[in-house]
Amino acid sequence: MNEFRRTIFQEILKEYEKFYVHLMPHPELIIGSRGLLGEESKNGIVLVFSPHSYDKLSLEKECITVNMKFSGSWESLYVPLNAISAIFNDPVKPEFMFSFKPVVRSESGDDNVMDDPADNDSGGKVLTFPKKKN
Repeated sequence: MNEFRRTIFQEILKEYEKFYVHLMPHPELIIGSRGLLGEESKNGIVLVFSPHSYDKLSLEKECITVNMKFSGSWESLYVPLNAISAIFNDPVKPEFMFSFKPVVRSESGDDNVMDDPADNDSGGKVLTFPKKKN
């Protein structure tokens, strides 16, 4: 699955000037000295890749290393490809959205799908609406 994520990221990087990557919390994820703040440690973080928001990007077999700006300060990031849960080009009206289940590699080397935060009791609710009567 990492090869697929890497290929999608690489192709979007070539074709789009600006795009978004949603990362779920992951034991190997490093967001510089900033780390994950507040709700980000539970819900993840969305990174904005645009011409002036990142520098020194390297796409490796298992990860992305990149420098990114957060509130005007550069931070060095180590992003395991398994931490990527979505890649999309517009948060309001996306032309595309690739969605993945985050994966964590166990000590034995097996890949385990991480729990979906929507499946736990995080206070979120699924709303159902009655169908329109004809």
